[in-house]
Amino acid sequence: MFTKRIITTILTLSAIVLLTSPSSFAASKYALGARGGFSSSPDQFFLGLQGSLGNVGGAAGTAVFAPSVDVGAGDNFTSVLINGDLRWYVFRLPETGIKFYGAAGPTLGYYSINNAGSSTELGLSLTAGARIPMRGNRSYNLEMRFGFGDIPDMKLSLGVMF
Repeated sequence: MFTKRIITTILTLSAIVLLTSPSSFAASKYALGARGGFSSSPDQFFLGLQGSLGNVGGAAGTAVFAPSVDVGAGDNFTSVLINGDLRWYVFRLPETGIKFYGAAGPTLGYYSINNAGSSTELGLSLTAGARIPMRGNRSYNLEMRFGFGDIPDMKLSLGVMF
């Protein structure tokens, strides 16, 4: 069963990962945000943090490192999923600023089953999404994530980046 200490440790480490960028990433736009949604298999609602930590390799438009962490509840257990995605923007709607993207990356999942122990699993996520700009540097993002391995089969999320 999750304790406050485990949840606090996981969220603190996740925040450090989201706020720290390796030197191999270009000093471009950095953003942090919140997200929420639901997953299927397991059927859960989740809330989380997301980041955009710059272009990989320094070339504008190549790939963006976009990690996130989600805490879910439902289906008789609690989950914490840490995603390490590389995101590629593939299409932009003219005169709107809306960008569509694809992403892929590993997902580490920690599951605490009510009264039955816990497990840690590793899987691969493939994501399709859209970035919808707001005023200033803020934006919304809408994502559909497909999981392979012992992670949620499908996740739908709505987030806001600051």
